[in-house]
Amino acid sequence: MHPLLAALSDAGLGGLPIFLALIAAAAFVGGSSVSFLALGHRPMQVLLSLAGGVLLGVGMLHLLPHAAHALRGEVETAAIWAVVGFFLMFLLERVFHGHAHHTADDDSHECGHAHDHHHHAAGPATGAGRWAWLGAFAGLALHSLADGAALAASVRADAAHGGGLLSGLATFLAILLHKPFDAAIIATLMIGAGATPRGRTLVNAAYACVVPLGAIGFLASLRLFGAHQGDALGIAMAMAAGAFICIAAADLLPEVQFHSHDRVLLTASLALGLAIAWGITVLERSSHAHAAHAPARAAAPSAP
Repeated sequence: MHPLLAALSDAGLGGLPIFLALIAAAAFVGGSSVSFLALGHRPMQVLLSLAGGVLLGVGMLHLLPHAAHALRGEVETAAIWAVVGFFLMFLLERVFHGHAHHTADDDSHECGHAHDHHHHAAGPATGAGRWAWLGAFAGLALHSLADGAALAASVRADAAHGGGLLSGLATFLAILLHKPFDAAIIATLMIGAGATPRGRTLVNAAYACVVPLGAIGFLASLRLFGAHQGDALGIAMAMAAGAFICIAAADLLPEVQFHSHDRVLLTASLALGLAIAWGITVLERSSHAHAAHAPARAAAPSAP
């Protein structure tokens, strides 16, 4: 292993810096691609269904069990905090209207811009509409700060059980798949508001940095919890599980239901996303078991 990667793993960071760099890059590409990439209606729905499956699977199969473990096996406590996370994300969506869905079975509309669920009329906006993107940016930035904290908590908790560079892999994948769509929402609203290309680039770059800021802020605040850092990690992961489930159930999965013309394809994409989440969870679990038994094997006396 490269010395730098080994040092990160020993420090309990696993592949967190690499994960954060990839997420920031994906968000920036997602926001930048809106102005020149015309992703068709069907491919976009397939990607959204896949992301919904990954988010749901990671929340239920990875974050929630890990949260219960960090909270000393208190499943009820983990469930309560998951409900809190679900409700807070629901309120965030309601207040800032970060996402808005297509009308049901809107088969005739081709999504010329990535994840453009707002369908603003062409041309520059005036009045309040010119700054409508600020609401989406604020809501999605808060969401991204929570994502960063969830990723950092997941990496730290997994690394404590010998996850190594695989620590937090499932949470990383869920965020990585979803973040470009969120960046594209902001960029699309700014285009509709008549923002300059330079302004869109600056805002897009700022948004790409939010998840890393959330992770750094969470890690820096852990010392404030002293001996209760395990509880803080458990609560953060439980709330992240609830938030992921809310995003999947209230925002992404309705796409599968609304677009009845592709129900088989979208359902298969959803199932694939769930399978990916489950597979990564199994991979992480096996790496934990391997790390747990490695010291025992190393300490075992050799046969005469």
